Amino acid sequence: MKTEKLQAITSPVRRAGRPRRAAPALDSASILHAALALLEEQGDAFSMRALAHSLGVDAMAVYHYYAGKEELLLALMAQRFAALDPRQPPFTQRQGPQRRLLALCALYLELVSATPYFVRLMARGLVEQADVAERFTALFELAVDGLALDKKTRLRGRDALVDFLHGYALAGRPASETAWHASVGLLLAGITARH
Repeated sequence: MKTEKLQAITSPVRRAGRPRRAAPALDSASILHAALALLEEQGDAFSMRALAHSLGVDAMAVYHYYAGKEELLLALMAQRFAALDPRQPPFTQRQGPQRRLLALCALYLELVSATPYFVRLMARGLVEQADVAERFTALFELAVDGLALDKKTRLRGRDALVDFLHGYALAGRPASETAWHASVGLLLAGITARH
């Protein structure tokens, strides 16, 4: 025979009302995953409150991980553009400069085409992009290595290339097309014309 105390533990009294929902597992990775999808869906209407709602948590739970929208956007950009790694370039040094530039452009277009919202933010200057710019610059320097270019020409060439790639992505052109290869060839010809 069970004691009263043991009986109360094994068969607790059910309270009236709704059962409690299990709190969803929340971590930085799940927040970033949900935020990326929501950003592309809502664009400028994106908010931390909407993100919390989509995750099924209180807004303060998201703020526990990210101080605000700007910090979250920076984390998303860092994650999205992590493939721009100068330690692992998308080309080999045995390839010629044009092949190296094409490989760099293909990688960058793949990244920005997958998340056009970031390109719009970068173009409008609404999100800091220093890390992305530094990574792209380092890879660009590796790609044009061996060409006798002065610093000013390299910077102008890099800026023209980035402007072209952002415009291409904003136009909604798929990264899988190869029509842009000719444009990169023309840019390279312009960069090297004086040398």
